[in-house]
Amino acid sequence: MIYRNSKPTALTLIPVLLLGLAFVTASTSSFAVEDLRIKEFYKMSPSIKQVSQICPWRSSTTKGTIRLMKIEDKGAHRLYVQWLREGIAGTEQAPLSTISIEEINNDHYYRFELPDGRLMAGACSIETIMEDIVDESRYRLTLYLMGPGEYEVHTTRLIDGGIKLHKKHE
Repeated sequence: MIYRNSKPTALTLIPVLLLGLAFVTASTSSFAVEDLRIKEFYKMSPSIKQVSQICPWRSSTTKGTIRLMKIEDKGAHRLYVQWLREGIAGTEQAPLSTISIEEINNDHYYRFELPDGRLMAGACSIETIMEDIVDESRYRLTLYLMGPGEYEVHTTRLIDGGIKLHKKHE
């Protein structure tokens, strides 16, 4: 205890100094962690438009979450699926498999909203309407996502909508 007109001794200041040092050290390390997270965001491609974790998945040896990623490329959207493996002993999730949905991404120019997933027996189902940016025709995409890297895709052309492209007769 410090009394009036008494000089503080070194022993009474030590706990105060240690508390201050602990606070500075803790806040410095949290700033360092935050700086690393921010640096990771700068590495992200600006073409990534949306990321959504949609369904859990499970295999005989591990489990995790399915994540959808919508990328914009030349005005069209591209769809990628990533299976994240659950972390071990409190570690973060890690990507196990990442694939491009080739039936949408190759040779087509669609735009679509990233759908929510619906968990089914043995698969995660997603469904969305896609619009071709060339002729405005519309398609229904149904995608069944199974284990890491496995999927089944169904596209159905919808009757209404679209611009009819006519060839000139010479």
